[in-house]
Amino acid sequence: TVIDESERLNRFIANLLDMTRLESGAIVPNTALHDVGDIVGSALRRASKILGRHKISLELEADLPMLELDAVLFEQVLFNLLDNAAKYSPPDSTISIRSLREKDFVSLQVADEGDGIPPGELESVFDKFYRVQKTDHVRPGTGLGLAISRGFIEAMHGKIFAANRIDRSGAVLIIRLPIPA
Repeated sequence: TVIDESERLNRFIANLLDMTRLESGAIVPNTALHDVGDIVGSALRRASKILGRHKISLELEADLPMLELDAVLFEQVLFNLLDNAAKYSPPDSTISIRSLREKDFVSLQVADEGDGIPPGELESVFDKFYRVQKTDHVRPGTGLGLAISRGFIEAMHGKIFAANRIDRSGAVLIIRLPIPA
């Protein structure tokens, strides 16, 4: 319990520092060409303890182009999305990670099997300190993870959106990053 709580406190402090850096304009991505699959794998390893009570479905296209991004910031974004999916979906449910190539963009989707996001709150989830009100099974959080994720993705010239799944209940968070020339 002490280790789990100290890890949670460490994530909380890191989120506060990241948000402060974003707001002050101190985040300058150190971009280079990276394989998205490698960063997804790294984020999954880092989040393995949080995801321990969930199944993971991974569907990454084999021929994805390299993307111009900051690997550290992008891994943090993926970690935040996975953490969020684990918080808002029941144990033994599946968290899916899927990639798609769309003309000049690569999309990465993280989908859960929770209750989804109320339609009027799809944009609000990216606000600082905002949390969707759910039942008692949701782990504590600060409401900073998605705000930080949006800031990091936009710093890398991408976009991030929230939606509800159309095939079942659950939320899906979609990252769109441009394919470099």
